[in-house]
Amino acid sequence: MLHRPYVSLPIAELLPLLEAALLFVIQLLIAQHPDLLAPPEEPTPGRPAAPLRAAHRLLDAVRDLNLALDSYRAILPTMSSSGPTDDDFPF
Repeated sequence: MLHRPYVSLPIAELLPLLEAALLFVIQLLIAQHPDLLAPPEEPTPGRPAAPLRAAHRLLDAVRDLNLALDSYRAILPTMSSSGPTDDDFPF
């Protein structure tokens, strides 16, 4: 097997690339901080450690970005019906 110094993904469109990147970030966060999988109802003894708090903030940012992508995807058909465009961001 040949070793490549880079990783190439055959994703040509922007939205699937962003979704794949978000899923990868979530996997990395869970791998580093398995406590993220704990239900939020469970009481935590004391204040969580700084790295875990940062991981929670990153997870919240990923969730916000995912919601923004969903909103963009919802309005994309209405924007593309207004006229032909070859741009990924029709504004």
